[in-house]
Amino acid sequence: MAGITYLEAAHLLRRMGFSGSSDEIDALVSRGREGAVDSLLNFTQTDNGSLESLISTHFDFSDPANFARFNRSELQRWWFTRMVHTRRPFEEKMTLFWHNHFATAASKVQDIFMYLQNLTLRAHSLDRFDDLLLAVAQDPAMLIWLDGITNIQTSPNENFARELQELFSMGIKDVVTGESNYSENDVKEIARAFTGWKFFHPNGNPNPFAFTFIVVPNQHDNRTKTVYGQSGNYDGADIVAIIAARRGTARFLVKKLFEFFVYPLSDSSDDKKTIEKFADVYFRENHSIRELVRAIFTSDEFFSSRAIFGLVKSPVELVVGAVKMIGARYNPGTFASGSNILGQFSIFLGQELFNPPDVAGWKLNLGWINTSTLLNRYTFADFLIITRTSNPDQPGAWVAHEQLRSLTKKTAKKTVKRLLSVLGPLDVDSSTRRALIEYLNADDRGNQTVFSPDDAAVDKKVRGLVHLIMCLSEFQLG
Repeated sequence: MAGITYLEAAHLLRRMGFSGSSDEIDALVSRGREGAVDSLLNFTQTDNGSLESLISTHFDFSDPANFARFNRSELQRWWFTRMVHTRRPFEEKMTLFWHNHFATAASKVQDIFMYLQNLTLRAHSLDRFDDLLLAVAQDPAMLIWLDGITNIQTSPNENFARELQELFSMGIKDVVTGESNYSENDVKEIARAFTGWKFFHPNGNPNPFAFTFIVVPNQHDNRTKTVYGQSGNYDGADIVAIIAARRGTARFLVKKLFEFFVYPLSDSSDDKKTIEKFADVYFRENHSIRELVRAIFTSDEFFSSRAIFGLVKSPVELVVGAVKMIGARYNPGTFASGSNILGQFSIFLGQELFNPPDVAGWKLNLGWINTSTLLNRYTFADFLIITRTSNPDQPGAWVAHEQLRSLTKKTAKKTVKRLLSVLGPLDVDSSTRRALIEYLNADDRGNQTVFSPDDAAVDKKVRGLVHLIMCLSEFQLG
């Protein structure tokens, strides 16, 4: 069994989750590479009762007739609570990946249906791709978002048929060969296969969950369709199966997964070989997303120097990761007096959950960083570390004095070393390390003294040190 270093385990937890404490990283080190991956991947074996108890206490989704509970801010508060407090981080990370892949948005879709789609993505996140794709295609959010409910035999709507191929499965051109994956005629024929797809909700039923996916017989085109050179009386489920079995789909999915979880891929022959290698896994494992990602996360590519700190953290990863690494407390509060501060900061940094900018989702990696959003990241770091409270039941996010004291060492040098490890571990150059040590050793006038880790120094200087580290360029990478 391959071993795993602390640096590699921290990398694994950042990518399969949202970072974590030193104890959580050490626990992964003790399992070895395959064992660490499996411990995160097989999340259904992890008891998440404490999170579910927290959710039931702090959120009132029990009365589905109360639509006020299903507003965008409340849904963000709910999901950030899940991401911060879950013991199954990969469950939430995969849900986030699919949310960006199947990018529907509250700008057009009712909040209740965005919530239901989130449940669908979470439930099917590691299924066969065929099953996930079909579940999403039949989900009310997608039927509304890409106008499937208006797609009828006498007037086919091509929106879903087009995005199904371009964005959700294979792309316009094959990512390895560069050849066209489909024609305009394929779009038209596939649109016909999905005619009549709707969802039914009984009039007068106050429960928004009481919907049923249906195919309206007199609105569905039952005639022969020709797709990718094959002819048959295909319906939407047939098309999903055909698409999931295409080589172009396997390649496209591998590229999407790699660029979200590993590193950006180029057009080089080596990177194309990497795509082909994992596309083979997709077919060998009967289109299993679980086995595909397991192969990726246990691979040498994932643990390469190119991968470690090779991506820019998304706003969600930055916000949740900072809370988890530094051991901050997050109390979401209740509907009447809740705090969606993490969701609000994520929006401030450029990522509004449940409302991606368009059907293509968010632009990843360098797309997260510009002069404005970088300054906003510094503002978030400042907010998180300066927020103090004497009431532990107050809704919001903060770093307790006791937590900072537990991370403070006897000398400035050891304290800097400890916090660079906690917030990474980050490998900074000697001048940056020296500047951080000098900051701790300086008095209020900037004169160099000797750091004394008393309560006043912890509350002021150590808090300031955390802020400085969170503003480093190295901290923006995940």
